[in-house]
Amino acid sequence: MPIEVTMPKLSPTMESGVLSQWLVKVGDQVKEGDLLADIETDKATMPMKAFDDGIVAHLDYAVGDEIQLGDRVLVLARKGEDAKQVAAGLVGKKAAGAASKPQPATNGAGSNGQDAHEATEAVTVAAQGSASQGGRIKSSPLARKIAAASQVDLGSVPGSGPGGRVVRNDVELFLKSRGSAASPTARLAAPTQTHAAERIPHTRMRKTIAQRMVEAKKVAPEIHVTVDIRADALVAVREQLNKQLAPEKIKLSLGDFVTKGVALALRRHPGVNASYEPDAIVRHGEVNVGIAVALDGGLIVPVLRNADTLGLREVRLGSDALVQAARSNKLSPEQMSGGTFTISNLGMYGVRQFDAILNLPEVAILAVGAAEKRPVVQGDSLVIGTVMTVTLTADHRAVDGALAAEFLRTLKGFLEEPASMLL
Repeated sequence: MPIEVTMPKLSPTMESGVLSQWLVKVGDQVKEGDLLADIETDKATMPMKAFDDGIVAHLDYAVGDEIQLGDRVLVLARKGEDAKQVAAGLVGKKAAGAASKPQPATNGAGSNGQDAHEATEAVTVAAQGSASQGGRIKSSPLARKIAAASQVDLGSVPGSGPGGRVVRNDVELFLKSRGSAASPTARLAAPTQTHAAERIPHTRMRKTIAQRMVEAKKVAPEIHVTVDIRADALVAVREQLNKQLAPEKIKLSLGDFVTKGVALALRRHPGVNASYEPDAIVRHGEVNVGIAVALDGGLIVPVLRNADTLGLREVRLGSDALVQAARSNKLSPEQMSGGTFTISNLGMYGVRQFDAILNLPEVAILAVGAAEKRPVVQGDSLVIGTVMTVTLTADHRAVDGALAAEFLRTLKGFLEEPASMLL
């Protein structure tokens, strides 16, 4: 019996995904663990893996299509099964719970002796030719969205998908060709160059970020507590440790010390390592620190698990692995879930201080600024010291000002006296 591969849950909040890229084609032999497709979720673009061996017999969707959780994505023929016969037996069938979806007809005899493939092409061409008269153009949801935002008539866009289906790439190529087709007369008539506004359709990630940020600001009454931290000793210890780690090509950052200090401070103040629920505050047993990573399409927060039990070397290696996985769209669902606290660090951009928005349902997030030289009062003298400003944003429903201040005092102590993190 053939294997129906359905859309898996690739992120904790995922309800559907957009097919970004097929990594297999009909007829390919796949093994368990092979990558089948790239799926754009509400968190990131993630690979979809095979959980069985087989031969790809049928692909249900085109690039750019939105697929609901649990819907069939493709079909594999098992060992000993004929992939073509499996595909032929799928005509008119769909996975349980999947939305009805028109599929291009396979080759075969149609009515009046007409080849079914030719009939499909004729229907597609007719639809394209009569678009202005109400004909339905075969297109993916993402292609329709981009076309609507750019005021493009899909009837004028040649489709490259199955059965002439218009996909995202077709619309983007059409827009590029339209932009380069200005007449010589028009160019002569315009003595100065003008820059038209650009409309960029929201990605699923951007929509999710917007939704969660608005929700956080609406739901949670925030409190912001800021403290300056002398980082002179921290800088000195970092330089010393990096010399020792040089043979291993490991280089600690100040952010690694912040992550370690935060994890230890959370262990001492469990009320900050918590989530808010309508009927209770949940204090988590594990300290799982989320590290905000900026991507081209938005922001993602992979999770460093049990950070309080890790040494600085493990924090560095773990953070590097998460950042690389995030930037290459290879984060696993486990790496994106289970966070109990988040750190957002803009110090590398030279930002002195900022306020971060809560990553619900977590009750706190730390915004980290740059470590920079500043004038510091030391006794009765003014000296130059390295100072770093951090701001804790907390959900006032769960964290009062005193608790926020105590947490920052503990963190400040760890970072100003790094040796105390060894106790």
